[in-house]
Amino acid sequence: MVQVSSIHTSKELENIRYEIKNYSEIVVHQALQDYLRDNKISCYCDRCQADIIALSLNRLPPHYYVSSYGELMLKYESDPVHVMAVLLSAIQQVSDKASHS
Repeated sequence: MVQVSSIHTSKELENIRYEIKNYSEIVVHQALQDYLRDNKISCYCDRCQADIIALSLNRLPPHYYVSSYGELMLKYESDPVHVMAVLLSAIQQVSDKASHS
């Protein structure tokens, strides 16, 4: 979280906190959860899921935005077919060679 200093004297403005978020991360998390609801993968551990998300994010362009702390970005146009293709590729890669034994 990044706290932004303001030149305004209002206490309200001085206390606003801002977050820098990557919308692609939100989309990939949701896509993985949707996929896992109806499909099986070789391992469901937290490490494998984190590896899948990280590999997917490395293959997608980042879409950063700034919001007030707790504020949600309501809409961003992403290509769900492309996101799912990237996600499936990452799932296959992690399934073929998991980081753990």
